[in-house]
Amino acid sequence: MEVVIKGILTNFTAFIMSIIITVFPYAGIKAPVVKTLSDDCLLNVEVFSDTHISEKELSRQAFLKWGLKNISKAESQVDAIVLAGDVTDNGDEASLTRYYEIVNKYSPTQIIATSGNHDIGHTGVDSKASISREEAMANFIRYRNEYMGRNDKVNYFSTEINGYKFIVLGDEVVDGGDGDIITMKPEQLDFLDRELADGTKDGKPTFVVCHWPISGINGEKIVWDGMGIKREQYNVQGILEKYDNVFYISGHIHSGIKAKAVEDKYGLSSAEQVNGVTYINLPTYGKINLYGAPWSGLGAQLEVYENEVVFRPRNFITNNWYENAEYHFELVK
Repeated sequence: MEVVIKGILTNFTAFIMSIIITVFPYAGIKAPVVKTLSDDCLLNVEVFSDTHISEKELSRQAFLKWGLKNISKAESQVDAIVLAGDVTDNGDEASLTRYYEIVNKYSPTQIIATSGNHDIGHTGVDSKASISREEAMANFIRYRNEYMGRNDKVNYFSTEINGYKFIVLGDEVVDGGDGDIITMKPEQLDFLDRELADGTKDGKPTFVVCHWPISGINGEKIVWDGMGIKREQYNVQGILEKYDNVFYISGHIHSGIKAKAVEDKYGLSSAEQVNGVTYINLPTYGKINLYGAPWSGLGAQLEVYENEVVFRPRNFITNNWYENAEYHFELVK
């Protein structure tokens, strides 16, 4: 939190303007239903991050229920939901159990979830959860396996939705892990390379889901410097850049939905392309956001069409769409 406050004070003008320009958008806020832009949508996925479910924190549980109920009333087909980490607030098994109780009862479709630093890194002596990071990782994998009908032994995997590949990366607690920074083994990076080669071989977009953003992208250095994956540590970015039509979905830095005007003026973005890769950083769903629309319930709808992928930010609780923060990314053919 100290790092976040320092970041805000250092970039106070950008912080204030990013909220104002998003809350009072030049293109308007549209409501209310979940619906694709066009009926020829090939894949429709709801994406959000950082639900921070806690067994004793009832408001965040309610936020997740309301959002899933709204999605279940969608006028267009919803093919999947992606949750980019920090499913729980403390990594304790009671909160993980509560999350899956809510999901099993209210979600209209399968949720593809990756772990975040709060699910694994924030356990042990520095957290309300007394289990070790290794135990927290094992619990996360076990619960996800049971929910998805998988048998993964490691904290990463890939799956397909409507013929489109989703590659899910995760912390492996190397040498005891780190409270806030991802740790990865070389095998996971090799896995990412192989899966990207396979997913993109026919020109289809492929989606990589990881809680941590890439260092220096989506305003990471302004919002929460040092929380991204550095190229010199794990060359995730270099692997992504080898392939066309790659979309990297992250969370972690609790940065709210921002209008395009904020990106143009301050370099803060919810979605941007760097060296051919599209990077999407999602706001926190369960807590208050910084820089941009601040409230809970924020996420986006990703729509895949024959020639483009559309990023459409929205509030899953109120159903508002943020049209001034909508991006259209043309696919490489």
